[in-house]
Amino acid sequence: MIKMRTSHFGFVHQIDAIAAAGYNCAELHIKEIMDLSDTDYLAVCKKIRDADITCEVFDNPLPLDSVIADESFDLDIWTEYVKKAVECTATMGARYFVFGNGRTRSIPSEGDVTGAIEKNDEMLARICSLAAEANITVLLEPLAKSICNRFLGIPEIYGYATKTGILNLKTLMDYRWFLAGGHDMQVIERYADFIQHVHIDNPVEEFPRRLVPMADDGHDYGLLFCALKKVCYKGIVSIEANTFENGFDQDIAKGIELLRYHGIESFRR
Repeated sequence: MIKMRTSHFGFVHQIDAIAAAGYNCAELHIKEIMDLSDTDYLAVCKKIRDADITCEVFDNPLPLDSVIADESFDLDIWTEYVKKAVECTATMGARYFVFGNGRTRSIPSEGDVTGAIEKNDEMLARICSLAAEANITVLLEPLAKSICNRFLGIPEIYGYATKTGILNLKTLMDYRWFLAGGHDMQVIERYADFIQHVHIDNPVEEFPRRLVPMADDGHDYGLLFCALKKVCYKGIVSIEANTFENGFDQDIAKGIELLRYHGIESFRR
């Protein structure tokens, strides 16, 4: 049995349940944090302090319904939004921002394509610069062609980070999109130091439904966990589920059981 840090997606009202199930971390949504009143925000900060858990990874620095390439997307307005998001989440313990947002960062197929790419690059650079001030790393997520048309693989993101020289721009591996893109598990070994986070759900279930991966769900997760063990992966393995057929508490407990089935225990503080 080896130790890895584990996490589960959730909302602020689920933090205690995620901790009780045995996870190290709760992965929260920036949009929810930004929508909290000042009173509720302080209550959530206290909830995190009181729980035996951390909140180090926050998802989507821009709302999912925003599109950078749109003419209506104002870089300066959204820069102020991200600045506030950095301040709020840093106080809660943020170390990583996951930038998935397939629709948000997609490029139009016609019109001013070059201008759209430049605008996306500028917004990404601003996000990284603001995050760096709070020692937050931005994880640009490789997605699949079905939901995005740019940054579809770990090597592509590695090349982009190298070219731009943005030191706090790294990547994560989302198991669903990794398989959908037909990538080889050897990518994990080749880019081990660049991959700083992992998302996993049951990849057989049709998107957007994402189920907790379970030892008895008919999918073999062995190759993934073998690859992570081989590189002595030191990041967080986070379960990204949004559908709970047997109830939230029961299903997330099954996620811990899957990890144990593959010889992985949560690294408790």
